[in-house]
Amino acid sequence: MGQASTPAHAELEQLRVDGSAFAIEGALAGVGDPAEGARIVARRRGGGAAEVVAEATLGGDRFAARVEAAALAGGDGVWDLWLELAPGARRLRVGRHLDGLRGKKDVVVYPAVPLGAGEARPYYTVEDNLSVRVGAPAAAPPPGLAIGRVSTRRRLLGGLAVAVHRAAIRLLPPLLGRRRDPHPGRIRLMLLHAWGMGGTIRTTLNLAEHLAAGGGDVEVMSVVRRRDEPFLGFPGGVAARALDDRRTPGRGLARLLGRLPSVLVHPDDYAYPFCSLRTDVALARTLRGLDGGVLVATRPAFAALAARLAPPGVVTIGWEHMNFHAHRPGLAAEVRRTLGDLDALVVLTEEDERDYSGLVAGGATKVVRIPNAVPQLGGGISDVHAPVVAAAGRLLSQKGFDLLIQAWARVAARRPDWQLRIYGSGAEGPALRNLVVERGLSGQVLFMGATRQLGEALAQASVFALSSRFEGFGMVIVEAMSKGLPVVSFDCPRGPSEIIEPGVDGLLVPAEDVDALAAALLELIDDEGARRRMGAAAVRKAARYDLATVGARWDDLLNALRPSGSGGADR
Repeated sequence: MGQASTPAHAELEQLRVDGSAFAIEGALAGVGDPAEGARIVARRRGGGAAEVVAEATLGGDRFAARVEAAALAGGDGVWDLWLELAPGARRLRVGRHLDGLRGKKDVVVYPAVPLGAGEARPYYTVEDNLSVRVGAPAAAPPPGLAIGRVSTRRRLLGGLAVAVHRAAIRLLPPLLGRRRDPHPGRIRLMLLHAWGMGGTIRTTLNLAEHLAAGGGDVEVMSVVRRRDEPFLGFPGGVAARALDDRRTPGRGLARLLGRLPSVLVHPDDYAYPFCSLRTDVALARTLRGLDGGVLVATRPAFAALAARLAPPGVVTIGWEHMNFHAHRPGLAAEVRRTLGDLDALVVLTEEDERDYSGLVAGGATKVVRIPNAVPQLGGGISDVHAPVVAAAGRLLSQKGFDLLIQAWARVAARRPDWQLRIYGSGAEGPALRNLVVERGLSGQVLFMGATRQLGEALAQASVFALSSRFEGFGMVIVEAMSKGLPVVSFDCPRGPSEIIEPGVDGLLVPAEDVDALAAALLELIDDEGARRRMGAAAVRKAARYDLATVGARWDDLLNALRPSGSGGADR
Protein backbone atom coordinates (compact mmCIF):
# COMPACT_ATOMS: atom_id res chain seq x y z
CA MET A 1 0.00 0.00 0.00
CA GLY A 2 1.44 3.34 -0.95
CA GLN A 3 1.54 6.48 1.08
CA ALA A 4 -0.87 8.28 -1.28
CA SER A 5 -3.72 5.88 -0.45
CA THR A 6 -3.24 6.11 3.31
CA PRO A 7 -4.39 9.02 5.51
CA ALA A 8 -1.67 11.10 7.13
CA HIS A 9 -0.39 9.32 10.21
CA ALA A 10 2.69 8.53 12.28
CA GLU A 11 4.08 5.35 10.71
CA LEU A 12 5.48 3.09 13.42
CA GLU A 13 8.62 1.26 12.35
CA GLN A 14 9.87 -0.17 15.63
CA LEU A 15 8.50 -0.76 19.13
CA ARG A 16 10.62 -2.11 21.98
CA VAL A 17 9.75 -2.78 25.58
CA ASP A 18 12.70 -1.07 27.21
CA GLY A 19 12.61 -1.77 30.92
CA SER A 20 9.42 -0.13 32.16
CA ALA A 21 8.82 1.95 29.03
CA PHE A 22 7.69 1.53 25.42
CA ALA A 23 10.30 2.92 23.01
CA ILE A 24 8.83 3.77 19.63
CA GLU A 25 10.40 4.98 16.42
CA GLY A 26 8.92 5.89 13.06
CA ALA A 27 8.33 8.45 10.34
CA LEU A 28 5.68 10.98 9.38
CA ALA A 29 3.52 9.71 6.52
CA GLY A 30 1.40 11.91 4.31
CA VAL A 31 2.43 15.12 6.09
CA GLY A 32 3.23 17.96 3.72
CA ASP A 33 4.99 20.67 5.69
CA PRO A 34 7.81 19.73 8.08
CA ALA A 35 6.92 20.00 11.75
CA GLU A 36 8.99 21.95 14.28
CA GLY A 37 8.23 19.86 17.35
CA ALA A 38 6.25 16.86 18.53
CA ARG A 39 5.11 14.86 21.52
CA ILE A 40 3.30 11.58 22.07
CA VAL A 41 -0.18 11.75 23.57
CA ALA A 42 -1.79 8.62 25.03
CA ARG A 43 -5.56 9.12 25.28
CA ARG A 44 -7.78 6.70 27.19
CA ARG A 45 -10.94 5.63 25.41
CA GLY A 46 -14.06 6.74 27.25
CA GLY A 47 -11.87 8.58 29.71
CA GLY A 48 -12.98 12.09 28.92
CA ALA A 49 -9.86 14.22 29.04
CA ALA A 50 -7.66 11.43 30.42
CA GLU A 51 -4.37 11.91 28.61
CA VAL A 52 -0.72 11.15 29.22
CA VAL A 53 1.93 13.15 27.41
CA ALA A 54 5.48 12.03 26.61
CA GLU A 55 8.13 14.13 24.90
CA ALA A 56 9.19 13.09 21.41
CA THR A 57 12.21 13.98 19.33
CA LEU A 58 11.68 15.01 15.73
CA GLY A 59 14.30 15.15 13.00
CA GLY A 60 12.95 15.88 9.55
CA ASP A 61 10.20 13.34 9.08
CA ARG A 62 11.56 10.97 11.76
CA PHE A 63 10.27 10.71 15.32
CA ALA A 64 11.19 8.80 18.46
CA ALA A 65 9.71 8.70 21.95
CA ARG A 66 9.54 6.76 25.23
CA VAL A 67 6.21 6.20 26.95
CA GLU A 68 6.55 5.19 30.59
CA ALA A 69 4.10 2.42 31.37
CA ALA A 70 3.71 3.64 34.95
CA ALA A 71 2.12 6.82 33.62
CA LEU A 72 -0.83 4.72 32.46
CA ALA A 73 -1.31 2.97 35.81
CA GLY A 74 -4.69 3.41 37.42
CA GLY A 75 -6.38 3.96 34.08
CA ASP A 76 -7.58 0.49 33.16
CA GLY A 77 -8.80 0.27 29.61
CA VAL A 78 -7.40 1.05 26.17
CA TRP A 79 -5.03 3.94 25.53
CA ASP A 80 -4.65 5.11 21.92
CA LEU A 81 -1.35 6.68 20.88
CA TRP A 82 -1.13 9.91 18.89
CA LEU A 83 1.77 12.03 17.70
CA GLU A 84 1.01 15.69 18.29
CA LEU A 85 3.11 17.88 16.00
CA ALA A 86 2.85 20.90 18.31
CA PRO A 87 1.02 21.45 21.64
CA GLY A 88 -2.66 21.75 20.83
CA ALA A 89 -2.03 21.34 17.11
CA ARG A 90 -2.56 18.54 14.64
CA ARG A 91 -2.55 14.96 15.95
CA LEU A 92 -1.54 11.94 13.88
CA ARG A 93 -2.58 8.43 14.88
CA VAL A 94 0.40 6.14 15.50
CA GLY A 95 0.05 2.98 13.46
CA ARG A 96 1.69 0.76 10.88
CA HIS A 97 0.11 0.85 7.43
CA LEU A 98 2.93 0.96 4.88
CA ASP A 99 4.50 -2.47 5.38
CA GLY A 100 1.99 -4.25 3.12
CA LEU A 101 0.79 -6.42 6.00
CA ARG A 102 -2.80 -5.89 7.10
CA GLY A 103 -4.60 -7.33 10.10
CA LYS A 104 -1.71 -7.22 12.58
CA LYS A 105 -4.02 -7.46 15.60
CA ASP A 106 -3.66 -11.23 15.85
CA VAL A 107 -0.32 -11.44 14.05
CA VAL A 108 2.13 -9.41 16.14
CA VAL A 109 2.58 -10.13 19.85
CA TYR A 110 4.32 -7.66 22.18
CA PRO A 111 5.47 -8.21 25.76
CA ALA A 112 3.68 -6.51 28.64
CA VAL A 113 5.08 -4.27 31.39
CA PRO A 114 3.91 -5.30 34.88
CA LEU A 115 1.89 -2.64 36.72
CA GLY A 116 1.29 -3.81 40.28
CA ALA A 117 -1.37 -6.51 39.98
CA GLY A 118 -1.97 -5.65 36.36
CA GLU A 119 -0.04 -5.02 33.16
CA ALA A 120 0.26 -2.64 30.21
CA ARG A 121 0.50 -4.42 26.86
CA PRO A 122 0.83 -2.73 23.44
CA TYR A 123 -1.13 -4.19 20.56
CA TYR A 124 -2.43 -3.35 17.09
CA THR A 125 -6.09 -2.50 16.60
CA VAL A 126 -8.17 -3.88 13.74
CA GLU A 127 -7.20 -0.71 11.83
CA ASP A 128 -3.47 -1.50 12.37
CA ASN A 129 -3.09 1.42 14.77
CA LEU A 130 -1.07 1.15 17.99
CA SER A 131 -2.81 1.09 21.37
CA VAL A 132 -1.95 -0.06 24.90
CA ARG A 133 -4.32 -2.18 26.96
CA VAL A 134 -4.03 -1.64 30.72
CA GLY A 135 -5.65 -4.02 33.18
CA ALA A 136 -5.51 -7.54 34.57
CA PRO A 137 -2.87 -9.80 33.02
CA ALA A 138 -3.92 -12.03 30.18
CA ALA A 139 -4.42 -15.70 31.01
CA ALA A 140 -1.06 -17.42 31.34
CA PRO A 141 -0.18 -19.67 28.38
CA PRO A 142 0.70 -23.30 28.94
CA PRO A 143 4.11 -23.79 30.61
CA GLY A 144 5.55 -25.51 27.54
CA LEU A 145 4.80 -27.28 24.32
CA ALA A 146 2.91 -30.54 24.43
CA ILE A 147 5.72 -32.66 23.03
CA GLY A 148 4.62 -36.23 23.59
CA ARG A 149 1.87 -35.12 25.99
CA VAL A 150 -0.68 -37.87 26.61
CA SER A 151 -4.28 -37.03 27.42
CA THR A 152 -5.58 -37.93 30.87
CA ARG A 153 -8.15 -40.29 29.36
CA ARG A 154 -5.52 -42.16 27.37
CA ARG A 155 -3.13 -42.30 30.33
CA LEU A 156 -5.76 -43.73 32.69
CA LEU A 157 -7.72 -45.89 30.28
CA GLY A 158 -5.22 -46.65 27.51
CA GLY A 159 -4.79 -50.36 28.15
CA LEU A 160 -8.44 -50.89 28.98
CA ALA A 161 -9.53 -48.89 25.93
CA VAL A 162 -7.41 -51.08 23.64
CA ALA A 163 -8.93 -54.24 25.17
CA VAL A 164 -12.46 -52.85 24.75
CA HIS A 165 -11.62 -51.84 21.17
CA ARG A 166 -10.49 -55.37 20.28
CA ALA A 167 -13.66 -56.88 21.72
CA ALA A 168 -15.95 -54.26 20.19
CA ILE A 169 -14.52 -54.62 16.70
CA ARG A 170 -15.67 -58.27 16.74
CA LEU A 171 -18.97 -57.96 18.57
CA LEU A 172 -20.48 -54.52 17.99
CA PRO A 173 -20.79 -54.04 14.18
CA PRO A 174 -23.16 -57.00 13.60
CA LEU A 175 -25.52 -55.55 16.24
CA LEU A 176 -25.76 -52.15 14.57
CA GLY A 177 -27.25 -53.12 11.24
CA ARG A 178 -26.38 -51.59 7.88
CA ARG A 179 -27.01 -48.30 6.13
CA ARG A 180 -27.68 -49.45 2.58
CA ASP A 181 -25.47 -47.77 -0.04
CA PRO A 182 -27.43 -46.04 -2.83
CA HIS A 183 -24.29 -45.48 -4.95
CA PRO A 184 -22.63 -48.77 -5.90
CA GLY A 185 -19.32 -48.33 -7.65
CA ARG A 186 -18.57 -44.97 -6.08
CA ILE A 187 -15.01 -43.99 -5.12
CA ARG A 188 -15.04 -42.80 -1.50
CA LEU A 189 -12.22 -40.90 0.18
CA MET A 190 -12.62 -41.12 3.96
CA LEU A 191 -11.25 -38.26 6.09
CA LEU A 192 -11.57 -37.45 9.76
CA HIS A 193 -12.85 -33.90 9.16
CA ALA A 194 -13.16 -32.82 5.55
CA TRP A 195 -14.50 -29.42 6.59
CA GLY A 196 -11.25 -28.57 8.40
CA MET A 197 -7.76 -27.59 7.26
CA GLY A 198 -4.48 -29.43 6.89
CA GLY A 199 -2.19 -31.13 4.42
CA THR A 200 -4.08 -34.43 4.37
CA ILE A 201 -7.34 -32.63 3.60
CA ARG A 202 -5.74 -30.54 0.85
CA THR A 203 -4.16 -33.51 -0.91
CA THR A 204 -7.33 -35.62 -0.58
CA LEU A 205 -9.42 -32.89 -2.17
CA ASN A 206 -6.81 -32.64 -4.94
CA LEU A 207 -7.21 -36.34 -5.66
CA ALA A 208 -11.00 -36.09 -5.54
CA GLU A 209 -10.88 -33.28 -8.09
CA HIS A 210 -8.67 -35.34 -10.42
CA LEU A 211 -10.82 -38.47 -10.18
CA ALA A 212 -14.05 -36.53 -10.75
CA ALA A 213 -12.54 -34.73 -13.74
CA GLY A 214 -11.82 -38.16 -15.23
CA GLY A 215 -15.48 -39.11 -15.04
CA GLY A 216 -15.43 -40.92 -11.70
CA ASP A 217 -18.33 -40.94 -9.24
CA VAL A 218 -16.41 -39.51 -6.27
CA GLU A 219 -17.42 -38.76 -2.70
CA VAL A 220 -15.48 -37.22 0.16
CA MET A 221 -16.73 -39.00 3.27
CA SER A 222 -16.02 -37.10 6.49
CA VAL A 223 -16.22 -39.17 9.66
CA VAL A 224 -17.13 -36.08 11.70
CA ARG A 225 -18.14 -32.52 10.91
CA ARG A 226 -17.61 -29.54 13.23
CA ARG A 227 -17.86 -26.54 10.87
CA ASP A 228 -20.69 -24.99 8.88
CA GLU A 229 -18.52 -24.18 5.87
CA PRO A 230 -15.50 -26.13 4.60
CA PHE A 231 -12.23 -24.29 5.14
CA LEU A 232 -10.84 -25.32 1.75
CA GLY A 233 -13.99 -25.87 -0.28
CA PHE A 234 -15.01 -29.02 -2.13
CA PRO A 235 -14.16 -29.48 -5.83
CA GLY A 236 -16.92 -29.32 -8.40
CA GLY A 237 -18.49 -32.64 -9.26
CA VAL A 238 -17.48 -34.20 -5.91
CA ALA A 239 -20.12 -35.27 -3.39
CA ALA A 240 -19.47 -34.66 0.31
CA ARG A 241 -21.15 -35.98 3.41
CA ALA A 242 -20.50 -36.31 7.13
CA LEU A 243 -21.24 -39.49 9.05
CA ASP A 244 -21.40 -37.81 12.46
CA ASP A 245 -22.38 -34.14 12.39
CA ARG A 246 -20.99 -32.81 15.67
CA ARG A 247 -22.45 -29.31 15.22
CA THR A 248 -25.55 -30.47 17.09
CA PRO A 249 -25.51 -32.91 20.03
CA GLY A 250 -28.78 -34.54 19.05
CA ARG A 251 -31.41 -35.75 21.50
CA GLY A 252 -31.98 -38.71 23.77
CA LEU A 253 -29.88 -41.72 22.84
CA ALA A 254 -27.93 -39.80 20.17
CA ARG A 255 -26.86 -37.20 22.73
CA LEU A 256 -25.82 -39.92 25.18
CA LEU A 257 -23.81 -41.81 22.56
CA GLY A 258 -22.09 -38.57 21.58
CA ARG A 259 -20.76 -38.22 25.12
CA LEU A 260 -19.30 -41.72 25.30
CA PRO A 261 -15.83 -42.52 23.92
CA SER A 262 -15.38 -44.45 20.71
CA VAL A 263 -14.73 -48.18 20.93
CA LEU A 264 -14.19 -48.83 17.21
CA VAL A 265 -11.56 -46.16 16.48
CA HIS A 266 -8.23 -47.36 17.86
CA PRO A 267 -7.33 -45.41 21.04
CA ASP A 268 -3.77 -44.82 19.82
CA ASP A 269 -4.89 -43.00 16.66
CA TYR A 270 -4.90 -39.21 16.98
CA ALA A 271 -8.46 -39.27 15.59
CA TYR A 272 -9.70 -41.06 18.72
CA PRO A 273 -10.45 -37.99 20.90
CA PHE A 274 -12.62 -36.53 18.13
CA CYS A 275 -14.81 -39.63 17.82
CA SER A 276 -17.52 -41.06 20.04
CA LEU A 277 -19.83 -44.04 20.32
CA ARG A 278 -22.24 -42.13 18.08
CA THR A 279 -19.43 -41.94 15.50
CA ASP A 280 -18.96 -45.70 15.82
CA VAL A 281 -22.63 -46.38 15.03
CA ALA A 282 -22.47 -44.24 11.90
CA LEU A 283 -19.13 -45.71 10.82
CA ALA A 284 -20.14 -49.33 11.27
CA ARG A 285 -23.51 -48.96 9.54
CA THR A 286 -21.98 -47.06 6.62
CA LEU A 287 -18.98 -49.32 6.03
CA ARG A 288 -20.97 -52.54 6.32
CA GLY A 289 -23.58 -51.19 3.92
CA LEU A 290 -21.20 -50.37 1.05
CA ASP A 291 -21.99 -52.08 -2.23
CA GLY A 292 -18.86 -52.38 -4.35
CA GLY A 293 -16.77 -49.42 -5.36
CA VAL A 294 -13.56 -48.18 -3.79
CA LEU A 295 -12.91 -47.01 -0.24
CA VAL A 296 -9.72 -45.00 0.42
CA ALA A 297 -9.05 -44.46 4.14
CA THR A 298 -6.67 -41.64 5.04
CA ARG A 299 -5.88 -42.65 8.64
CA PRO A 300 -4.51 -45.97 9.92
CA ALA A 301 -7.44 -46.47 12.33
CA PHE A 302 -9.91 -45.94 9.49
CA ALA A 303 -7.94 -48.25 7.21
CA ALA A 304 -8.14 -50.97 9.87
CA LEU A 305 -11.92 -50.50 10.08
CA ALA A 306 -12.20 -50.57 6.29
CA ALA A 307 -10.26 -53.84 6.19
CA ARG A 308 -12.52 -55.43 8.82
CA LEU A 309 -15.96 -53.98 8.10
CA ALA A 310 -16.21 -53.34 4.35
CA PRO A 311 -18.06 -56.19 2.59
CA PRO A 312 -16.43 -58.37 -0.08
CA GLY A 313 -16.49 -56.58 -3.40
CA VAL A 314 -15.35 -53.25 -1.98
CA VAL A 315 -11.79 -52.33 -2.96
CA THR A 316 -10.11 -51.11 0.24
CA ILE A 317 -7.05 -48.85 0.14
CA GLY A 318 -5.15 -47.44 3.08
CA TRP A 319 -3.46 -44.11 2.43
CA GLU A 320 -0.56 -43.52 4.81
CA HIS A 321 0.00 -39.79 5.40
CA MET A 322 2.48 -40.22 8.23
CA ASN A 323 5.48 -42.53 8.25
CA PHE A 324 6.24 -46.09 9.30
CA HIS A 325 7.74 -45.09 12.65
CA ALA A 326 5.36 -42.24 13.56
CA HIS A 327 2.51 -44.23 15.08
CA ARG A 328 2.00 -45.05 18.74
CA PRO A 329 2.89 -48.67 19.60
CA GLY A 330 -0.67 -49.96 19.91
CA LEU A 331 -1.71 -48.46 16.61
CA ALA A 332 1.43 -49.76 14.89
CA ALA A 333 0.49 -53.26 16.06
CA GLU A 334 -3.05 -52.77 14.73
CA VAL A 335 -1.64 -51.73 11.36
CA ARG A 336 0.46 -54.89 11.22
CA ARG A 337 -2.55 -57.08 12.06
CA THR A 338 -4.86 -55.61 9.44
CA LEU A 339 -2.52 -54.56 6.63
CA GLY A 340 -2.81 -57.90 4.87
CA ASP A 341 -6.61 -57.52 4.65
CA LEU A 342 -6.36 -54.35 2.53
CA ASP A 343 -6.20 -54.50 -1.23
CA ALA A 344 -3.53 -51.81 -1.29
CA LEU A 345 -1.59 -49.40 0.85
CA VAL A 346 -0.45 -46.11 -0.69
CA VAL A 347 2.65 -44.58 0.91
CA LEU A 348 4.44 -41.33 0.19
CA THR A 349 8.16 -42.11 0.43
CA GLU A 350 10.62 -44.73 -0.77
CA GLU A 351 11.56 -45.62 2.81
CA ASP A 352 7.94 -46.32 3.73
CA GLU A 353 7.50 -48.37 0.57
CA ARG A 354 10.43 -50.53 1.62
CA ASP A 355 9.29 -50.95 5.24
CA TYR A 356 5.63 -51.68 4.53
CA SER A 357 6.47 -54.00 1.65
CA GLY A 358 8.48 -56.07 4.11
CA LEU A 359 5.38 -56.55 6.26
CA VAL A 360 3.24 -57.95 3.43
CA ALA A 361 5.90 -59.86 1.51
CA GLY A 362 4.23 -62.81 -0.18
CA GLY A 363 0.73 -61.46 0.49
CA ALA A 364 -1.92 -60.02 -1.83
CA THR A 365 -1.77 -56.44 -0.53
CA LYS A 366 -0.11 -54.03 -2.96
CA VAL A 367 2.20 -51.41 -1.43
CA VAL A 368 2.50 -48.52 -3.87
CA ARG A 369 4.43 -45.27 -3.52
CA ILE A 370 2.52 -42.26 -4.83
CA PRO A 371 3.70 -38.86 -3.60
CA ASN A 372 1.23 -36.11 -2.81
CA ALA A 373 0.28 -33.80 -5.66
CA VAL A 374 0.83 -30.08 -5.36
CA PRO A 375 -2.40 -28.12 -5.85
CA GLN A 376 -2.76 -25.15 -8.14
CA LEU A 377 -1.91 -22.11 -5.99
CA GLY A 378 -2.43 -18.45 -6.75
CA GLY A 379 0.00 -15.62 -6.28
CA GLY A 380 2.53 -16.11 -9.06
CA ILE A 381 6.21 -16.85 -8.53
CA SER A 382 8.23 -15.10 -5.80
CA ASP A 383 11.02 -12.74 -6.85
CA VAL A 384 12.85 -13.85 -3.64
CA HIS A 385 13.59 -10.21 -2.86
CA ALA A 386 11.33 -9.53 0.15
CA PRO A 387 13.02 -9.85 3.58
CA VAL A 388 10.58 -12.59 4.62
CA VAL A 389 10.97 -16.26 5.54
CA ALA A 390 7.71 -18.24 5.54
CA ALA A 391 6.70 -21.36 7.45
CA ALA A 392 3.34 -23.12 7.47
CA GLY A 393 1.57 -25.92 9.30
CA ARG A 394 -0.51 -26.68 12.33
CA LEU A 395 0.77 -25.13 15.53
CA LEU A 396 1.54 -28.49 17.09
CA SER A 397 4.73 -29.95 18.50
CA GLN A 398 5.25 -32.17 15.44
CA LYS A 399 5.88 -29.11 13.28
CA GLY A 400 8.72 -27.89 15.51
CA PHE A 401 7.88 -24.19 15.43
CA ASP A 402 9.43 -23.87 18.88
CA LEU A 403 12.73 -24.97 17.33
CA LEU A 404 12.26 -22.56 14.44
CA ILE A 405 11.65 -19.66 16.83
CA GLN A 406 14.82 -20.52 18.73
CA ALA A 407 16.73 -20.56 15.45
CA TRP A 408 15.16 -17.26 14.45
CA ALA A 409 16.49 -15.60 17.59
CA ARG A 410 19.98 -16.21 16.16
CA VAL A 411 18.89 -14.97 12.72
CA ALA A 412 17.23 -11.84 14.08
CA ALA A 413 20.35 -10.88 16.04
CA ARG A 414 22.23 -10.56 12.74
CA ARG A 415 19.44 -9.62 10.34
CA PRO A 416 16.81 -7.68 12.33
CA ASP A 417 15.20 -6.35 9.15
CA TRP A 418 14.00 -9.86 8.17
CA GLN A 419 10.67 -11.33 9.32
CA LEU A 420 9.54 -14.88 10.00
CA ARG A 421 5.89 -15.38 9.09
CA ILE A 422 4.22 -18.52 10.41
CA TYR A 423 0.94 -19.57 8.76
CA GLY A 424 -1.37 -21.92 10.61
CA SER A 425 -3.36 -22.41 13.78
CA GLY A 426 -3.41 -24.98 16.54
CA ALA A 427 -3.31 -25.81 20.22
CA GLU A 428 0.30 -24.70 20.74
CA GLY A 429 -0.37 -21.15 19.55
CA PRO A 430 -0.38 -19.54 23.05
CA ALA A 431 2.85 -21.27 24.08
CA LEU A 432 4.58 -20.30 20.84
CA ARG A 433 3.50 -16.67 21.20
CA ASN A 434 4.85 -16.71 24.73
CA LEU A 435 8.16 -18.06 23.40
CA VAL A 436 8.35 -15.20 20.89
CA VAL A 437 7.91 -12.67 23.71
CA GLU A 438 10.47 -14.43 25.90
CA ARG A 439 13.01 -14.36 23.09
CA GLY A 440 12.44 -10.67 22.38
CA LEU A 441 11.21 -11.35 18.84
CA SER A 442 8.02 -9.27 18.86
CA GLY A 443 7.50 -7.78 15.43
CA GLN A 444 10.07 -10.14 13.92
CA VAL A 445 8.10 -13.38 14.25
CA LEU A 446 4.52 -12.98 13.04
CA PHE A 447 1.69 -15.48 13.53
CA MET A 448 -0.33 -15.07 10.36
CA GLY A 449 -3.10 -17.54 11.21
CA ALA A 450 -4.63 -20.11 8.87
CA THR A 451 -5.05 -18.92 5.30
CA ARG A 452 -7.02 -20.02 2.26
CA GLN A 453 -4.57 -18.05 0.09
CA LEU A 454 -1.41 -20.01 0.85
CA GLY A 455 -0.02 -19.45 -2.64
CA GLU A 456 -0.28 -15.69 -2.35
CA ALA A 457 1.32 -15.83 1.10
CA LEU A 458 4.25 -17.95 -0.09
CA ALA A 459 4.80 -15.73 -3.12
CA GLN A 460 5.42 -12.80 -0.75
CA ALA A 461 8.34 -14.61 0.89
CA SER A 462 11.90 -15.36 -0.26
CA VAL A 463 12.72 -18.55 1.68
CA PHE A 464 10.61 -21.35 3.17
CA ALA A 465 11.56 -23.06 6.45
CA LEU A 466 10.44 -26.53 7.54
CA SER A 467 11.27 -27.32 11.17
CA SER A 468 9.23 -30.51 11.68
CA ARG A 469 10.32 -33.19 14.13
CA PHE A 470 8.84 -35.75 11.72
CA GLU A 471 6.75 -35.75 8.56
CA GLY A 472 4.87 -38.19 6.39
CA PHE A 473 5.98 -36.45 3.22
CA GLY A 474 6.01 -32.67 3.57
CA MET A 475 3.64 -31.49 0.86
CA VAL A 476 4.14 -27.91 1.99
CA ILE A 477 7.75 -28.23 0.77
CA VAL A 478 6.53 -28.86 -2.77
CA GLU A 479 3.93 -26.10 -2.45
CA ALA A 480 6.66 -23.64 -1.46
CA MET A 481 8.87 -24.85 -4.31
CA SER A 482 6.02 -24.28 -6.77
CA LYS A 483 6.14 -20.60 -5.78
CA GLY A 484 9.88 -20.39 -6.48
CA LEU A 485 11.10 -20.57 -2.87
CA PRO A 486 14.27 -22.40 -1.86
CA VAL A 487 13.53 -24.56 1.18
CA VAL A 488 15.61 -24.85 4.35
CA SER A 489 14.57 -27.98 6.24
CA PHE A 490 15.49 -30.33 9.00
CA ASP A 491 16.43 -33.74 7.61
CA CYS A 492 13.66 -35.28 9.69
CA PRO A 493 11.99 -38.63 9.10
CA ARG A 494 10.52 -38.83 6.48
CA GLY A 495 10.11 -36.92 3.24
CA PRO A 496 12.35 -33.84 3.10
CA SER A 497 15.44 -35.74 1.98
CA GLU A 498 13.47 -37.34 -0.89
CA ILE A 499 12.25 -33.93 -2.12
CA ILE A 500 15.09 -31.48 -1.50
CA GLU A 501 18.39 -31.73 -3.37
CA PRO A 502 20.83 -29.89 -1.07
CA GLY A 503 22.52 -26.96 -2.73
CA VAL A 504 20.27 -27.23 -5.80
CA ASP A 505 16.73 -26.35 -4.66
CA GLY A 506 17.22 -25.97 -0.92
CA LEU A 507 19.30 -26.85 2.12
CA LEU A 508 19.01 -29.79 4.52
CA VAL A 509 20.38 -29.66 8.07
CA PRO A 510 20.48 -32.35 10.78
CA ALA A 511 17.15 -32.98 12.48
CA GLU A 512 16.38 -30.66 15.42
CA ASP A 513 19.77 -28.90 15.11
CA VAL A 514 18.74 -25.32 15.90
CA ASP A 515 22.18 -23.80 15.25
CA ALA A 516 22.45 -25.50 11.86
CA LEU A 517 18.95 -24.34 10.93
CA ALA A 518 19.84 -20.74 11.82
CA ALA A 519 23.09 -20.95 9.85
CA ALA A 520 21.33 -22.30 6.75
CA LEU A 521 18.68 -19.58 6.91
CA LEU A 522 21.38 -16.92 7.21
CA GLU A 523 23.24 -18.45 4.26
CA LEU A 524 20.26 -17.87 1.98
CA ILE A 525 19.28 -14.56 3.56
CA ASP A 526 22.76 -13.23 2.78
CA ASP A 527 22.90 -14.57 -0.80
CA GLU A 528 20.12 -13.37 -3.09
CA GLY A 529 21.86 -14.99 -6.07
CA ALA A 530 21.65 -18.38 -4.40
CA ARG A 531 17.99 -17.77 -3.59
CA ARG A 532 17.26 -17.00 -7.24
CA ARG A 533 19.20 -20.01 -8.51
CA MET A 534 17.65 -22.45 -6.04
CA GLY A 535 14.19 -20.92 -6.45
CA ALA A 536 14.27 -21.55 -10.21
CA ALA A 537 15.36 -25.15 -9.59
CA ALA A 538 12.58 -25.50 -7.01
CA VAL A 539 9.94 -24.60 -9.61
CA ARG A 540 11.29 -27.32 -11.89
CA LYS A 541 11.25 -29.82 -9.02
CA ALA A 542 7.65 -28.98 -8.10
CA ALA A 543 6.55 -29.75 -11.67
CA ARG A 544 7.26 -33.44 -10.96
CA TYR A 545 4.42 -33.37 -8.43
CA ASP A 546 1.69 -31.74 -10.52
CA LEU A 547 -1.79 -33.20 -10.26
CA ALA A 548 -1.87 -34.68 -13.77
CA THR A 549 1.34 -36.67 -13.19
CA VAL A 550 0.45 -37.89 -9.70
CA GLY A 551 -3.21 -38.45 -10.61
CA ALA A 552 -2.21 -40.75 -13.45
CA ARG A 553 -0.48 -43.02 -10.93
CA TRP A 554 -3.71 -43.20 -8.91
CA ASP A 555 -5.60 -44.01 -12.09
CA ASP A 556 -3.24 -46.89 -12.78
CA LEU A 557 -3.65 -48.25 -9.25
CA LEU A 558 -7.45 -48.06 -9.28
CA ASN A 559 -7.65 -49.69 -12.70
CA ALA A 560 -5.44 -52.54 -11.47
CA LEU A 561 -7.57 -53.09 -8.36
CA ARG A 562 -11.03 -53.04 -9.88
CA PRO A 563 -12.78 -56.44 -10.19
CA SER A 564 -11.46 -56.97 -13.70
CA GLY A 565 -7.91 -56.35 -12.43
CA SER A 566 -5.66 -58.23 -10.07
CA GLY A 567 -7.02 -57.55 -6.64
CA GLY A 568 -9.81 -56.24 -4.62
CA ALA A 569 -13.13 -57.80 -5.45
CA ASP A 570 -12.31 -61.30 -4.23
CA ARG A 571 -10.88 -60.48 -0.83
